[in-house]
Amino acid sequence: MTLHKTVIVAKKFVLGIGLGIGVIFILVLLFQLGVIVRNILFPAKVQPANHLYDKLPAIEFPQNATGDHLTYKINTISGDLPAFPDRVDIFTVKQREPSLLNLNKAKEKANSLGLIGDDGNTLPEKKLDATNYQWLENKGLQRRFVVNTLTFDFILESNYLSSLTVLNAQGKLTQNDAMNSTNDFVATLAVMPDDVSLDKTTTPIQESTYYTNPQSFTIENGALVPTSSFLQTQVYRINLYQKDLTYDLNSGIPAITGGFKKTPMVMPILYPYPPYSTMSFWVATGQLGPQVVAARFIHQSVNTAPETEATYPIKTPQEAFEELKNGKAYIAAYNGTNTEIAITNVYLTYYLGENLQEYLMPLIVFQGDNGFFAYVSAVREEWIK
Repeated sequence: MTLHKTVIVAKKFVLGIGLGIGVIFILVLLFQLGVIVRNILFPAKVQPANHLYDKLPAIEFPQNATGDHLTYKINTISGDLPAFPDRVDIFTVKQREPSLLNLNKAKEKANSLGLIGDDGNTLPEKKLDATNYQWLENKGLQRRFVVNTLTFDFILESNYLSSLTVLNAQGKLTQNDAMNSTNDFVATLAVMPDDVSLDKTTTPIQESTYYTNPQSFTIENGALVPTSSFLQTQVYRINLYQKDLTYDLNSGIPAITGGFKKTPMVMPILYPYPPYSTMSFWVATGQLGPQVVAARFIHQSVNTAPETEATYPIKTPQEAFEELKNGKAYIAAYNGTNTEIAITNVYLTYYLGENLQEYLMPLIVFQGDNGFFAYVSAVREEWIK
């Protein structure tokens, strides 16, 4: 074949490929157009939530922060309640399995904290119940360490409020010191969850008042007193927070191009006593420098990548507001004295409490001045046991 014929054949080949691609493109467009026309003329019905886990257990809230009879008014920027989707995803909480080795692991954690007797061995444990064990220190800060051998949640207490080592400490305690001490402490115990966002603690967004940056305290008459003075700070409280859940919610609303519309969701996790979490650490300066002198750590891991999406219908903001007005909400926090509360923000979140949960449950949160937080369980009542 001559060069000229080769060029002609190559041109025809390229032209044929181009025409083929063009025909395929037109067919795809025609198909999509047909789908759109069909969905416009014969729209599909809205797909209901799938209730994958049947009825869900009710949320166990603690006692209300106030017993006063409160009244409410809407004072949001828009002057109205926001719009929410008619459903949200429900996620399962990972359950721990008991193991005969768990007590040994708890002993290792006590040892790592230096809870060691004069003989160089780990202090003896005391069994409190089927899962909780306690270690007591009789010198220094006289620490008390309690570990749940199923979940490895723990409590650390000490006499730091009356300790001369803490009260007379010469070194000044900084927020950075407190964060580093907390990080070292959880690393020593090997309990740092991978779903924690340290940014929420160190650089909280101003608008996100449901979590707080490290708080500084001075000690007066054996009690913690908030202070804004760096020179007076003797104790920092550090709270760790879990990352926001982000996912695409199947709205159940048909899309004209086929399938169902997806709604991007970004929902934080809130805890029983906002703006605090269930993972709190108190850091003070001791003989060996800054150290965690008290802690309360309760953490539940969420299965954020389920094989099947579980959707449940939720209440409207108006319905939740009526429950709030009728005294059916959990008042999580309030520092004021007025009995009329101006609601300045309303939003959707998830809830993790101090008790073990099977599911990560959604909330409708009402927030107001003077640290007011009220929670209304979001799932519609017919899907709650």
